Amino acid sequence: MKYWNGHIITELKEWKELEGVWDGLLELFFKETKQFRDNPDNIKVVIEENNIDIKHNRKPEGFNREGKMRIVVPKRDKVEFYVYRGVYSDDVRVITEKLSKYLAENGIKHKVEWNDMILFSMKKRRR
Repeated sequence: MKYWNGHIITELKEWKELEGVWDGLLELFFKETKQFRDNPDNIKVVIEENNIDIKHNRKPEGFNREGKMRIVVPKRDKVEFYVYRGVYSDDVRVITEKLSKYLAENGIKHKVEWNDMILFSMKKRRR
């Protein structure tokens, strides 16, 4: 099955509980998606911006800029995020599973759901 998005929902109550883990998660995401290979300083800037929010217990930006894939953090009270690509792709599954494994190795309890973004249901209805 091809995936549009992977939704990672943690059992955490506050964003600051991801301090020390979120930066590694973003690094893994950029490595696996091969984004910013020509300018690794951009990775450092994105990670630092996200870490500032995490340290202050705010929802981080994630990575919602132009690129092959994105990490979208919805505006909700949960500590959750989506791995998103604008087209169906098995890459979404691969990257989401690697990020899930990273979180599990770092003691972060979570679950993964597939193709449950509102955008996905809207796109599906248009067909």
